[in-house]
Amino acid sequence: MQRLYKGDPLTPGEREELEDDLIAFCDRELDLLGNIRDLDVLYAGGSSPLWIEGLSQRIGEGGSVTAIDMDAERVDETQASIGEAGFVAPVLILAGDVFGLSFASGTFDLVYSSGLFHELDVKERTAEDALAALCSVARPGGRVATGDFVDSEEAVQLEDERLEAELRREAYASQPYGIGAPEGLVGLHNELLTNLRWQVFPPQRIRHLGKLVLAEDEPTELSSLPPATARRIRESLDAMRTRILGEGYTRPATVYIEGLVQSA
Repeated sequence: MQRLYKGDPLTPGEREELEDDLIAFCDRELDLLGNIRDLDVLYAGGSSPLWIEGLSQRIGEGGSVTAIDMDAERVDETQASIGEAGFVAPVLILAGDVFGLSFASGTFDLVYSSGLFHELDVKERTAEDALAALCSVARPGGRVATGDFVDSEEAVQLEDERLEAELRREAYASQPYGIGAPEGLVGLHNELLTNLRWQVFPPQRIRHLGKLVLAEDEPTELSSLPPATARRIRESLDAMRTRILGEGYTRPATVYIEGLVQSA
């Protein structure tokens, strides 16, 4: 869903607080990976400069970061934004699909995804297929780790994500995997990995994120939908905005899962 903003609704101070909270969230998630120094890492969670920089710092000069993102436009934007940034570990950013990874078997010491599965389109291929693809490019005995949203506790962003998934289904006939109980993702990983460990973290408040959501323009996709469908989604969006005004905007709980790829 394309998100358009009416300028920047945040003051410089609010923007700084928002970025501080996003950095803290990123650091918490990446710290769960433990010591990843000198590893060759595939990041299959998108092309966020914040996450790529955090991985690069933790890996150091002896390893590398390869990031894949299905959105080619977002990849271009990230490459333009980082410019000549001096990352510690070499960084390669590619437009790519987890179902069509072009890497040789056993390329990476660690394969890491963040927020990948809840947005995954499983209309033609399953979440099991996606995880198997990630495992296939990790070396035997290497690690595969996943961080994603779960619905174990109530959070306003769960409603936002539900509406986005509905819009994707209606506008593009896609079928997002969606956000569910942590046990669902854990069970998925348990089928393909050994020495599994996992942990759930509570919803986290990101200061002023609600202001950005309230400042979003109407999704452009609504104009292409049947009037009754568009009206229903607009009413749901209005209800969510009213809820944000009353109680703020909280990110969902997250689950972190990691395990080892079975040796050949």
